[in-house]
Amino acid sequence: MPMKHLLAHLVTGNTLSTEQAVEAFELIMTGQATPAQTGALLAMIEHRGATIDEIVGAATVMRDKVKCVTVPAGLRVIDTCGTGGDHAGTFNISTAAALVAAGAGKPQGIAVAKHGNRSVTSNSGSSQVLDTLGVKLQVTPDTLSRCLEEAGLCFCFAPSHHPAMKHAAPIRAELGFRTLFNVLGPLTNPAGATRQVIGVFATQMTKPIANVLARLGADHAMVVHGQIPDDDGKHVDGLDELSTCGPSQISEVRDGKVKTYEIDPDDLGLSYSHPKALKVDSPERSAAVIRELLEGEVGPPRDIVMLNAAAALVVAELAEDLPEGLELARESIDSGAAKQALDRLVEITTADPTPVG
Repeated sequence: MPMKHLLAHLVTGNTLSTEQAVEAFELIMTGQATPAQTGALLAMIEHRGATIDEIVGAATVMRDKVKCVTVPAGLRVIDTCGTGGDHAGTFNISTAAALVAAGAGKPQGIAVAKHGNRSVTSNSGSSQVLDTLGVKLQVTPDTLSRCLEEAGLCFCFAPSHHPAMKHAAPIRAELGFRTLFNVLGPLTNPAGATRQVIGVFATQMTKPIANVLARLGADHAMVVHGQIPDDDGKHVDGLDELSTCGPSQISEVRDGKVKTYEIDPDDLGLSYSHPKALKVDSPERSAAVIRELLEGEVGPPRDIVMLNAAAALVVAELAEDLPEGLELARESIDSGAAKQALDRLVEITTADPTPVG
């Protein structure tokens, strides 16, 4: 169907079916839609909110066009990737959690294919903090596979794996507001991870994204949103992570079914954290926080990373529940396994022959 017809369908208040969304995003990601058409479609969908069918259709096209990472035989891959957009200004929690999960999972054949990008809404994106920690971002596919096997994790730098996004990227930048593309990254892991923890920027998004994952064939996933208090102590802001500053909502996908529930850090034996203890103003400060916690420093950063790593270990089915996952995460840090995962990742990627830039 021509894009003009799809736009005419939308402008009268209709939504796109999964098939229509596939058609629309195929036109966008192959450069057949004009910038004006792409902008109009994204704006109309964002104005009323994307439906599950529309997200499934868009993710299907993006998955079809991704440059894949080959997973070595015998490994089960997981991902810890958030949508971003929570404007909370915290250090890179999901990236640190990926390192801790890798340290715990590697001996058991679990590896983390961490998907991420530069940040446009926070002080430090996953790529920025890993670059600061010494990880080379743009490496060969063989190096990524080697990282999975030898370090227990790799970093899938989004621009290297989604060439079809080049048609939409300048349009998204010109629009200047969040669009459907913001939720597609976590749904299109280059290593094909079907077990993942996805943080979302709003509580009302956990159920729809979980249902999208169920439609897309996820084996086990958690879609999470955590609360943090404002200066008056009211839970009005949120994290695209599990929170130790307040309760968190989880929509868990397993066996094609979605179950939504709330957890509280106090129930898991974790102390409540003040949001200021988690905030950073630069990738350099975020990297310093991660180094400190990997070297054994206790406090709020360690607690929130352990909680999010615990969730990753549950979806990997290495832990039965969050309390068991917390123990495995604690051991990963205290034994030095998580730090070893980072050190090995740096070593392998910096030896890659790909030119920087």
